[in-house]
Amino acid sequence: MPGTWIWNGLDDAGFMWSPKTASSFRFVHTTSFIVIHSDKKISNSANRECIMAKLPLDKWILKRIDKSGSSSLTRDMLEEYQLKKLNETLAHVAQNSRFYREKLKDFNCNLKSLDEIRELPFTTMEELTLRGKEMLCVPGGDISRIVTLNTSGSTGPPKRIYFTEEDQELTVDYFHHGMQNLVDPSDNALILLPCSAPGGVGDLLKRGLERLGCRSVPYGFPHVSDESVLEELFKIITEQGVTSMVGSPHEVLSIAEFTAEKTSKMPETLSSPGQPLITRTPQIRTVLLSTDYIPDDLCRRLEEIWGCRVFEHYGMTEMGLGGAVSCEVLIGYHPRENDLYFEIIDPATGQPVPEGEYGEIVFTTLTRKGMPLVRYRTGDRSRWIPGPCPCGSVLKRLDKVLPRNVKKGSYNRSR
Repeated sequence: MPGTWIWNGLDDAGFMWSPKTASSFRFVHTTSFIVIHSDKKISNSANRECIMAKLPLDKWILKRIDKSGSSSLTRDMLEEYQLKKLNETLAHVAQNSRFYREKLKDFNCNLKSLDEIRELPFTTMEELTLRGKEMLCVPGGDISRIVTLNTSGSTGPPKRIYFTEEDQELTVDYFHHGMQNLVDPSDNALILLPCSAPGGVGDLLKRGLERLGCRSVPYGFPHVSDESVLEELFKIITEQGVTSMVGSPHEVLSIAEFTAEKTSKMPETLSSPGQPLITRTPQIRTVLLSTDYIPDDLCRRLEEIWGCRVFEHYGMTEMGLGGAVSCEVLIGYHPRENDLYFEIIDPATGQPVPEGEYGEIVFTTLTRKGMPLVRYRTGDRSRWIPGPCPCGSVLKRLDKVLPRNVKKGSYNRSR
């Protein structure tokens, strides 16, 4: 839906628009937001259908948690499920994990409300690094994937995260449904994430896209400082008809800048006998950025170059790779609340911060079998965006995660 700008009257956040696709504009009033769009790009009815009815994560979660045939997901329904899965996880780790059996022995692990999780101790990165194997809840033979993470700036031991095949299937299922706002079976997605190892993030994403009927090009992480790599990617994008792209912010921007420079020097089309037609401008429709801090001006530059919609994803290996993703409105990220329970705490006191205030992201896995994590402190800073999302989802909204160099206590977001 390039050429569209959504302004949410409840929040101070805005939504991208692409000036080069705009012609004439009109206001479209809905129950909670205003849409300004080009007459040539989208109709009122199409916009309402796109924004208000396309709730793939809500529908997916409803199917996962409710067997009674309810027509829509409610917040009460979701939180009842979270409490149930939280207690199941606590029982699972208390019985099967040597680390958590010791850590939780003096705590109540039969919670009556979600708020009672605040009484449980945190799991730290240091504990994960030094005692990760003790956190395992299954025999070693049940582990199908181990991810090793070197601690930044440290010569100490790395973190190792363990997954069963069932754990990885949860991630594939999330990618399958979380990508539905970005692609459909007509798309061809270029995956610029590690793809070579079975069970790696690129491989899991490819499997999720296949379930959508979407084609994909699993390239791997691009070394964009090498111009020959940029040339190769330009050829892939133009000749294979890439319409969607998933990758790290600065790598994707480097590719976009290269294509902009390259196409500015080309005629509208190039072809030779027996060769595919090469269009002057790559037809990139959507981009998903992940793995690093995503500056707003970088997103605007991608929109300017390609006229695309830029979605954002927040996740980490400890979460099972998938954590939270933009919806059609592009104001914050909807978390994967059926598999993860999120909190935002004051990093100094460990207590929850009021909605709308910045703090440290903490999460608990709700469905992980191999290596569950209870109240894991990520070190990342964000906030809950107050109020319901204009897309109609009942899922919470996590704001853009701040860069790691933001000091504790410095949570004022600049715009």
